[in-house]
Amino acid sequence: MATSIGILEFQKKIKGGVRPNLFQVTHAFPAGVEALGELGKAEDAVAHMCKSAALPATNVGTVELPFRGRVIKVPGDRTFETWTATFYMDDAFALRGAYERWIELTNNVDVNSSVVGNIADIFADVKIEQLDKFGAGAGGLRTIRTYDLVKAFPVSVSQVSIAYDNNDSYEEFDVEFAYQYHTTGTGNNLVVPKAGS
Repeated sequence: MATSIGILEFQKKIKGGVRPNLFQVTHAFPAGVEALGELGKAEDAVAHMCKSAALPATNVGTVELPFRGRVIKVPGDRTFETWTATFYMDDAFALRGAYERWIELTNNVDVNSSVVGNIADIFADVKIEQLDKFGAGAGGLRTIRTYDLVKAFPVSVSQVSIAYDNNDSYEEFDVEFAYQYHTTGTGNNLVVPKAGS
């Protein structure tokens, strides 16, 4: 017979829950990407203009070993899918321009080669922080989980649809990143400061 679980027991287990709109994405840009002007430092610009993102998936492949008419499945290699974030368009196109320049550094349209001398110069780590609404105190929101995309680089900056009848909205664009792997960590009570503090 199933155990009856009351609403107060459920509330005790789920506590405050985790809100999908409490997050922050930050990363630096490689040398060679122009300054972001009024948007300020790269990390601040990304954190303010990132509208949506995702916590990265964790996958492991399987190896199938046939044996006497049966198949045994064993763990294979880890795989890391591309990761996408959506950004608001600023009126100077500074952030979109920075991502376009980053891609240009990896592969120049004219000569079909990188314009940097060392491949390590095109990579940057991307940090995704899940924030907690409760237990933060006056200093800001508490980071409860972090995901670091190690040695990431953009592989796509999406098109932006424009139309005469598209009213009451802001332009947005997607940036798709490839990365080597990701690491996870707990927030260790890190506090993200409130804006302006």
